[in-house]
Amino acid sequence: MKKLTIPILILIVLIVAAVVTCPDKRAHKEAMMAAINEKIDEELKTDDEDLQGLSVFFGALGSGIAGSIVDNRLVVNNHFLWSTGKIRDFDGNYQTASVGVFGHVFTFDKEDLDKAIEDAL
Repeated sequence: MKKLTIPILILIVLIVAAVVTCPDKRAHKEAMMAAINEKIDEELKTDDEDLQGLSVFFGALGSGIAGSIVDNRLVVNNHFLWSTGKIRDFDGNYQTASVGVFGHVFTFDKEDLDKAIEDAL
């Protein structure tokens, strides 16, 4: 009986930890925005000093637009142990863009996230 008690206690502790640390909508938005901003920075990276200021401006503009889209189109489903972030497009279809568990949000590939944002436009 003692051999079975310890694994059951460990399982209970893991379940409680997952429920308590399940990421909310704010965490999903922050993770998506970090991935989007990283992608924007990659796209706008330039060595030309004349274009760097313009690159910063367009980066901020793109980040603001993406943030607005994520705010309005992000739906987070809490499944108690984990949560999923989905982006809604204009047709009402949802595309999963992130999964959260144990206080961390995993976003999908940057290209998939970009496609979800583009579909939402």
